[in-house]
Amino acid sequence: ARITKAILGNEYSVLTVSALLQGEYGEHGVFIGIPCVVNRMGVSQIVELTLSPEEKERLHLSCETLNQTYRDLA
Repeated sequence: ARITKAILGNEYSVLTVSALLQGEYGEHGVFIGIPCVVNRMGVSQIVELTLSPEEKERLHLSCETLNQTYRDLA
């Protein structure tokens, strides 16, 4: 309901939604839940947060796991 409200109301709200990373956080071609600006166009911008080295590594491992799952299902 919250995401729909942001889209229909053209709110430019920052919400955690699944989006395709295309270089953000050094990751490419993976959909992951990440903070994004959401408006009537859907995801208009990915908000890139400053992460600690440990957080970056955990995000990278999550992306690797997702990519492996995609490959296994294909």
